[in-house]
Amino acid sequence: MNRVLRVSGLIWLMLLAMACNPPARAQIGTVSPEASSAPHTVRGTVVNSVTGEPIYRALVQIGGHYAALTDHEGHFEFEGVTLSGLPPWAMKPGYFFPDRLNRFAVAATDNANASSETELVVKLVPEAVISGTVTGQDGSPLENIAVQLKMLSTQDGFSRWRPRMQTRTNAEGQYRFADLEAGKYSVSTGFHTEGLADSRDAAGYVPARYPPAGGDSSSAAAIVLKPGDHAVADLNPEMERLFPVTGTVSGYGQSRGITFRVEAANGEEFSPGARFRPQTGEFRMMLPVGSYRVVAAAYTRPAPMQAWRDVTVQQAAVGGLSFALEPFASIPVDVEVNAVNPPSDGSASVGASSPVENFAGNIGLTNVSNEALAGQMTAGMRRRGSGDPSGPLEIGDISPGRYILRAEPPSPWYIASASCGAVDLTHEELTVSGGSTGCSIHVVLRNDSGSAHVTIRDAQGSLTTGQRGLYVYAVPLSSLVQPVVTLNQQNADFSADGLAPGRYLVLALDRRVDLPYRDPEAMRAYSQLGQEISVTANGKADAEISVAATP
Repeated sequence: MNRVLRVSGLIWLMLLAMACNPPARAQIGTVSPEASSAPHTVRGTVVNSVTGEPIYRALVQIGGHYAALTDHEGHFEFEGVTLSGLPPWAMKPGYFFPDRLNRFAVAATDNANASSETELVVKLVPEAVISGTVTGQDGSPLENIAVQLKMLSTQDGFSRWRPRMQTRTNAEGQYRFADLEAGKYSVSTGFHTEGLADSRDAAGYVPARYPPAGGDSSSAAAIVLKPGDHAVADLNPEMERLFPVTGTVSGYGQSRGITFRVEAANGEEFSPGARFRPQTGEFRMMLPVGSYRVVAAAYTRPAPMQAWRDVTVQQAAVGGLSFALEPFASIPVDVEVNAVNPPSDGSASVGASSPVENFAGNIGLTNVSNEALAGQMTAGMRRRGSGDPSGPLEIGDISPGRYILRAEPPSPWYIASASCGAVDLTHEELTVSGGSTGCSIHVVLRNDSGSAHVTIRDAQGSLTTGQRGLYVYAVPLSSLVQPVVTLNQQNADFSADGLAPGRYLVLALDRRVDLPYRDPEAMRAYSQLGQEISVTANGKADAEISVAATP
C-alpha cells in the first residue's frame, strides 16, 4: 500500500505532466479545512463509478499538502495528516468527476461525512469515446479529413447542437474523440477539396453526418453515450464535382478579410475556402450542385457586419452575386416600472429607478434560428452612445435571425408585458433581417408576483422527510419570456417567490437537469411527470407531487 508522500518535486513534475493532458479531478465535499489538528490517518479506495472496479495509480491528494498514488487494489492511505475537514480528491486520465463543471460538488464518495478513520470510497466516472474511419466511395481510407464532434445541449430552454471538438483523420482514415461525458452526440466530416480548386474538373468531398438526420435539431438522430461507452461511427462522404461561384462584396470598409460560411439544405455548415481580393471586393469559391445559404461577414470595429444570399448551383458556374454588408442591428429598449405593491421596507418612495438599473444587466435576445446562421446566440443590453450611465438603453450587435426576449428581473419584479412594434414578445419571436428592426422594445415591470409551495410524496403516497438530492422546477407554460425556476428546499417542502402570474408545470426530479422548456418536442418526455399549477398576482399556488426519474 502506498504510504503518504509529502508533496515533493517528483509529485509536482507528475502534476505538470498530467496538465498537458488534463485528467479527471474529483473533489469530495465543500467544507473548509482547519489549519491544524491532531495527526490522524485518512485511507480509502478509488473506484470506477460504473463497474465498481478499483483504479490503479490514481493520484489522490489532500489540500495540496499530501499526495499518493493508489496501489493495484485502488487503495490509498495518508498517515500523520494534520488537516481536518478537507476530504481527499482523486484524478486520473480517462476519468472525471460526475459533475465536472462543479469540482466542489458532494456525492463523489459513499462516505462524504465519515470520520477520518473510516475507509472512504472515491468514485471517478470513466470517459466515453467515439471513434471511426472515414472512407471514400471505393472503400479506401481518407487522410487529413476534418471531423467535427457536436453535442446536444440545452441553453436558455432550447436544445441545440453545439460544436465540441474537431480533429483530422490519420493515414488510415481513423479519428477518435475521448474524454466525453454521457450525452447525445453527432459527428460530421468537413468540406474537403481534392486537387486544384480552380481546375475545370475540380471535385471535393461533401460533408457527411453520423447518424444521418432530417434536420440539425433532431434530438433522436444522435449517438447516445453512457459513462464508459465506446461508440464506433464510420463516415463515407461522397465526392462531387465543384463549380465556381463568384461575385463581389461591398461595405467592408477597412477590413482586409471577409469570412464565408455555407449552410446546405440538410442543415450542415461548412467553410468553402473562398478567395477574396480586398482591393476590388471580388470573391470566388467552389461549390457542388445544390441549394445553399451563403453568409459573408466582416468582424470589424466598432461592430461586425454581415450579409447573406440564397444560392443554387445547377451543373454550371454561378456569377454576379453581390453581398452588401450591413452592421448588426441595435434595438432601443425602454423599461416601464409599474409598482403595484408598496416597498417592503415601508418607505414612501417606490424607488422606480432601482429595478430598472438592476434589471438592465439581465435582459437580452436569444437567437432561436438554426445554429449555423446564428452568428452569436445572445445579444445583451448596453448603454447607447458613449457609455453614459444615464443614457438610453439598447440591445446591440444583433445578427440576422429569429429571437426571443431573455430577461430575469430581480424578485419580486417580473415582466408583465413586452413588445417590439406589433410583436408581442411574451408569446412571439422577433425576426431580425438586417441592420434595422424598425421598432423599439418596450418592457413593463410589475412587483405583484406570486409564489409556489410544493410538498413531495414518496411512491407510497407518504410525505417525505427531507430527502436530499431532489430538484424541483417550475416550468413556465404561458409565456416565452419567463425562465424556468428552481425551487428552494426546506426539509420536505420546496418553495419559490417572485413567480410571474401564469401557468407552470411543477416537476420533482432525481437529478439536476437543464430543461429544454422552450422546446415543446423535447418537453413531451416531462409533460406527464409533474403537476400543472396556476400562479396569481400576490397569490400562492400549492402542489403535492412525487419524485420522477429524469428521462
